[in-house]
Amino acid sequence: MKESAVSSLLGKNGRTNVVGPRPHSIARYQGSGIRVPALQIPRVSVLLPVWNGEAFLEQAMESILGQTLSSFEFIVIDDGSTDRSAAIAEQYAADDDRIHLLRRPHRGFSASLNAGIATVRGEYVARMDADDISAPDRLQKQVAYLDAHPACAAVGAWIEVIDEAGRYLGLKTYVTTHDEISAALLHGISPIAHPTILARRSALWAAGGYDARRYPSEDLDLWFCLSECGELANLGEALLQHRRHKAAIGVREREKMQAMAVEICNTHRTKRGLPPKTAPSMLAGTNADARYHFECARTALIAGSHLTALRHAAATITAEPNRLYGYATLFACAVPKRLLRFLLNLWARYR
Repeated sequence: MKESAVSSLLGKNGRTNVVGPRPHSIARYQGSGIRVPALQIPRVSVLLPVWNGEAFLEQAMESILGQTLSSFEFIVIDDGSTDRSAAIAEQYAADDDRIHLLRRPHRGFSASLNAGIATVRGEYVARMDADDISAPDRLQKQVAYLDAHPACAAVGAWIEVIDEAGRYLGLKTYVTTHDEISAALLHGISPIAHPTILARRSALWAAGGYDARRYPSEDLDLWFCLSECGELANLGEALLQHRRHKAAIGVREREKMQAMAVEICNTHRTKRGLPPKTAPSMLAGTNADARYHFECARTALIAGSHLTALRHAAATITAEPNRLYGYATLFACAVPKRLLRFLLNLWARYR
């Protein structure tokens, strides 16, 4: 059974401290016969886990507080931070009764999200990362989509990728229909940007939440589980700025993320009688600066921002001159955009 099974989560929050004017959680009312007044129940519960994320946390929280849709609760889960993250969230919670801070010992990303899922009251649950920025109308547009598509369990959106200084790297697009998303899943590709997701609470609970054993690709595993509860979709527009920085999981644990993605994919391919996929060879380095600049260069290159890609490819070489991947990225910058996109699509299809 998943560590994240909702039934066990609702009984394991004894060490989770709630700070701020927190309304009674849904756990208290399950099976109690008590009816919560409709006006007290928000449309959306926004979950933001944070661990030592003080550098960007205020921007992330402000982007949620500035949403055009006002009916939400904002649950910040502090995963045992040793910096000012909890203090920042606590200060916001003191001024806005929509914000609830859950303080926990450090248990990791999945455990934090599962603790949040166990307390949500909203019909829909939105994800948010402590280093990203949501567009002001993000929640309004995603809620409208799920309202209009009752068969859909969850909806994501495209993202604009920015660097650690907030500079634009490029637009990252995703397939939008359920059939396209299902096909991508079986190729080991995560077809939804995790911090953009808005899911039905009922679907998240039915899926069992996040499986910590699937770290750091637990989101891909969840997409498979949610696809068994209903359809998946993406809105074809950017509704979030996603930040690349040295401490981001996608930068520092990219190889582990890819290996786990292949493992998850092959589990579901086997169930469907499909042959397993092999893990692709990866271009990667050991220097933190080089890894960061490589990810920035790769994102900008795929998005067609060649000058930005060139700048980061050069920085990759400077940071780690004895590795080939920086030079390979620099060479890719010289390939015409259409040919590069064709080669990347070909590689993704047949790897």
